[in-house]
Amino acid sequence: MSSPAPSRRRPILWIVVCVVVFAALYGTVVGLYAGSGDVVTTGEAETSGETVALSMTPEKMDATTNRLTVSVVPTQGEDGTVTNGLVAWRSFGVLISAVAGSTATEYAADDLIAPIQTSFVMEGRIENWPFDRYAVRSVMMAIEEDADGESVPLPTTVHTSKRGIPGWDIAVTETQLGDGVLAVDIAVTRSGSTIAFGIVLLSLMVIIPVLVLTVAIVVLRGRRKVEVTVMGWIGAMLFATIPLRNFLPGSPPIGSWIDYLIVLWVLAGLVGGLVLFVIAWLRRGPA
Repeated sequence: MSSPAPSRRRPILWIVVCVVVFAALYGTVVGLYAGSGDVVTTGEAETSGETVALSMTPEKMDATTNRLTVSVVPTQGEDGTVTNGLVAWRSFGVLISAVAGSTATEYAADDLIAPIQTSFVMEGRIENWPFDRYAVRSVMMAIEEDADGESVPLPTTVHTSKRGIPGWDIAVTETQLGDGVLAVDIAVTRSGSTIAFGIVLLSLMVIIPVLVLTVAIVVLRGRRKVEVTVMGWIGAMLFATIPLRNFLPGSPPIGSWIDYLIVLWVLAGLVGGLVLFVIAWLRRGPA
């Protein structure tokens, strides 16, 4: 008489494998979330002497309108002669390009330094969600007027705050163009946690029609009884697809690539499963 031990071990092995896979996926998502919202700055110069530091803090990213909102505060060190970040010692101005709205802000002597709220016009396509990428090159500089009334650039650098925007990774690269003129390249991408969340949710959407089609085919082949209540379950899955799609982080617009490659075929699979089940019900259902 053969031993049933191998057949008993098989379910336990599957349970262990499923638990390990789930724990690995869970740990990956948590790790990606913990590391999201990074702000990486390269080319940042030290502030010394007459150098004016433009402290830039990302506030909001709106992918729908391709706008990155930031707050910029001009400041200097303790030995600064232009400003200490609170009060302007002498008159100067700040110029920022590639923004929506005014690009010039002037501070008179003894004025309080008010943060400059501005929005960069980014280049990118939200339809590529969640792999959409946005970039912009901005020219920034601090200037003052000389005795002849001409604008003279001051030595300028950009300091980016480490406080990022949830769900986004931001990379800032500073390049000195000479005479106090800075070229600041800003690249914004969705964080790894957002991408992982979207991929997991899309994978769950794909599993739903697979289950529905499996049930419908099994019933159609006569291997299971026709249960009319299953049609309600299939209908619920069909109507739950759109709310599940709208739950994706970042709200990708209708017409994104996921709609053509995934959502459309999820709906088609659910409708196909419902049609197969109705055929089985008409053939073998109760009179």
